[in-house]
Amino acid sequence: MTTDDVPCDLLAAYGTLRRRSIFNKLPVAVARLQLFGYGSIGGRLFWQRTYPALIQDRGIVQVELFRIVDPSVWTDLDRYEGFDPSNLRASLFIRTQVLLVNPQLRAWVYFLNPQIPRGTCQRYREYFTTKQT
Repeated sequence: MTTDDVPCDLLAAYGTLRRRSIFNKLPVAVARLQLFGYGSIGGRLFWQRTYPALIQDRGIVQVELFRIVDPSVWTDLDRYEGFDPSNLRASLFIRTQVLLVNPQLRAWVYFLNPQIPRGTCQRYREYFTTKQT
């Protein structure tokens, strides 16, 4: 599902939308998000050419949770993630509501569009474990 009638004001961030990256990559969004905490989501992360990607798969991924302070932030986040709700087939990522593994809350997350060919598939954790400063 890409839209849902159930109100949801949380974003689960696993890659460049995390705090250490978003301030540099998307500073316009920072004031409209508030760190809520940490959690985990079902799926698998890997390195998709030059960026991290999450797919629906077995596994658990750690995420940062942000409360959406101003819903207009979705415009900037969707554009940054290549998500066009009016054209899902052409979207790079698909924004979807999911039930987190922990805490058991609903949150929005960007999954790689299943129609996009997968990149190098190097496991994300391995990449960032070796590349972190």
